[in-house]
Amino acid sequence: MSTIICCVLISSCSNSRHLAEGESLFIGSKVHIKDFSGKKSERKLLVKDLQEQVRPRPNKKSFGIRLKLSIYNLAGEPKKKKGLRNWMRTKVGEPPIMGSSVRTAANNALVENYMENRGYFTAKVKSDLVVNKKKKSTLIIDLSAGNQYFIDSVTFRQDSSEIAKDIAANFSESLLKPGVPYNLTLIKAERIRIDRMLKEKGYFYFSPDYLLIVADTGIGENKIHARVQLKHREIPPEVYAKYTINDIYIYANYRLQGNKQDTNVANRVQVDDYYVIDQKKKFKPEIFSQAMIFEKGDLYSMDDQNKSLSRLVNMGTFKFVKNRFDPIGDSLLDVYYYLTPYPKKSLRFEIGGLTQNDNRAGTRGTVSWKNRNTFRGAEELLFKINGGFEAQYSGAQKRPNIYSFGSEVNLSFPRFVVPIGSIQTQSQYLPHTLIKLKYRYEFQSELLRINSYTASYGYNWKEGPRKEHQFFPINFTYVKTDSLNRENVGRLLYGNLIFDGIIVGPTYEFTYNSQVGTQKKHAIYFDGLIDLSGNILGIAENADYASNPKKLFGQTYAQYIKLVPDFRYYFRASGTTNFATRLMAGLGVPYGNSSQLPNIKQFWAGGNSDLRGFASRLAGPGTFNATNRTDNTSYIQTLGDIKLEANLEVRQTLYKFLNGALFMDAGNVWLYRENATYPGGKFTNNFYKEFNANVGAGLRFDFKILVLRLDLGMPIRKAWLPENDRWVFDKIAFSNSQWRRENLILNIAIGYPF
Repeated sequence: MSTIICCVLISSCSNSRHLAEGESLFIGSKVHIKDFSGKKSERKLLVKDLQEQVRPRPNKKSFGIRLKLSIYNLAGEPKKKKGLRNWMRTKVGEPPIMGSSVRTAANNALVENYMENRGYFTAKVKSDLVVNKKKKSTLIIDLSAGNQYFIDSVTFRQDSSEIAKDIAANFSESLLKPGVPYNLTLIKAERIRIDRMLKEKGYFYFSPDYLLIVADTGIGENKIHARVQLKHREIPPEVYAKYTINDIYIYANYRLQGNKQDTNVANRVQVDDYYVIDQKKKFKPEIFSQAMIFEKGDLYSMDDQNKSLSRLVNMGTFKFVKNRFDPIGDSLLDVYYYLTPYPKKSLRFEIGGLTQNDNRAGTRGTVSWKNRNTFRGAEELLFKINGGFEAQYSGAQKRPNIYSFGSEVNLSFPRFVVPIGSIQTQSQYLPHTLIKLKYRYEFQSELLRINSYTASYGYNWKEGPRKEHQFFPINFTYVKTDSLNRENVGRLLYGNLIFDGIIVGPTYEFTYNSQVGTQKKHAIYFDGLIDLSGNILGIAENADYASNPKKLFGQTYAQYIKLVPDFRYYFRASGTTNFATRLMAGLGVPYGNSSQLPNIKQFWAGGNSDLRGFASRLAGPGTFNATNRTDNTSYIQTLGDIKLEANLEVRQTLYKFLNGALFMDAGNVWLYRENATYPGGKFTNNFYKEFNANVGAGLRFDFKILVLRLDLGMPIRKAWLPENDRWVFDKIAFSNSQWRRENLILNIAIGYPF
């Protein structure tokens, strides 16, 4: 592997040597701007934008080198049309972009056109292709920007038409403001804004193409008078009309390949303002009134149209949803919705493998049965049975085999189900009421047998595509753990893994994801969880785990407050290079009836999507060392009540589905209270000195429907070492097999870590 990397690096240094005599490798452009009166930051952005206008684009870079071009040259001219060499050259590699393909006149025109679109109407461009001694060519662009034009005033040409009056009444919301630089992109956005505004006022047939925005530069002083007007000569009569919703027909069992069913309304059933056609009576007609936003007599609204379609899709019962508007007379619209259901019942089998970075591997299987319309109200009933096992196939520290079995029953209603009254929403997403029952059995060879039972009742709803809420006012979990005979197990410890008792209390989770539906340069993701247990009950009973422990139904119950904020920031540096960061904090405060969080609520560190340079779930707590023990003890996993973690990744597209990454992880877990089993594990004021850290590199095979991830991590800071020796850069020894065995950890996982 190292030989291949060296060959690629050497080849990257001599890419231009493979060119024919008189040719050069085009490596990009340099833009020199004269007569620019803007800020330095504006100049920098303008230069970057202009460089992106130049054609052709140079060969792509990955981690600072033209990797694809290097592979192309390394493969050489294949002797056969098939084989590895041909595949590397034609599929993975990329041919050189020649300097002879650069057309200076065409690029001058592109740059001038871009400058005009940005308001630099007097810009002048000269360019020259310069070739250096290494046969690399650069397009040098000398640009005299001139003065940028600014909007001085904006008017709308009014007339007697109703549509013109509506535009004028809303013109204070215009994106074209005095003092704003002229920009063609802004002009287009203003046309779209007016179109959307009119669509909310009933103008069903309006289009942005019916608007003209004239930029008058004749007023002098580098100023523009923007005039917005309607193209009356091109506008047909129906565009001037405001349309009102007339009859609404919903075909609840529409067949895509069937006859035209929209003409058959003989069996229609009226519910509120809607007509439901469902000859087989598969659905209760009233469920559609909860999904629809349109009502008879409403002005046409594009927003209401989109919300209605989205809510019908969000019911989860219909595979295809489409609609049609038919004009009736000069101002009415009949609306037809065609809903094609999924098969009511489905059976699904899943089987997969799993790995942990501490040499554990196993398999999991799931059988699920789903009914998408259980009580004819678009309810979804899901039965699921799953099972699997994990076994450690190598490694000095032996852990028990783990066998698990579970079953679930989930019932979802596409509405709020509340004890009293009803709750109606106007979001484009329907809320869901969730009822969940779950059982899980886990057997750890010769150590533990764990039975857990969970019942939950709650709600899931979205404010929009980016904001989601999940609130479970009722959560009840009972955990029963049995310790087995350990006479022949040695000193294999499970410390704080054992919990017997009840967890009862509400949870609330909020998620914000700005990436949904966009390809922004900057994006953020936030997930916040509040998890409570036994709070009111414990306070009412004055519970205290040491002096006054209390029970519920004969079992000890947990009392704690748990907060988990998870913040992520994504930066798109270029089309192929992305930065991803994560900052995660977990705070668990056990009190009253609990000395620590229940094990199923605690945090861990180390693993495939955590600290990738440390064994799975064995980093921490605090300065405690669970690995390389000198007292003949071995730990299954170590947990904590508090967690802090930060991650950074640089992600680079290498070839279509193949991505590379460089990463760094830092963090740890701590205990809220002292525990003699884990000396140094308590959270103190010195927590900032107790972080573990690792670096690494990885490959990601992104097949869209599946992402296979390989990450090789290496610790660079170990919190359990003496304070002055925790950074271990000086101990790195790649040539030492024992060091590699103890410090290089390969993580194999599905999906991105964050």
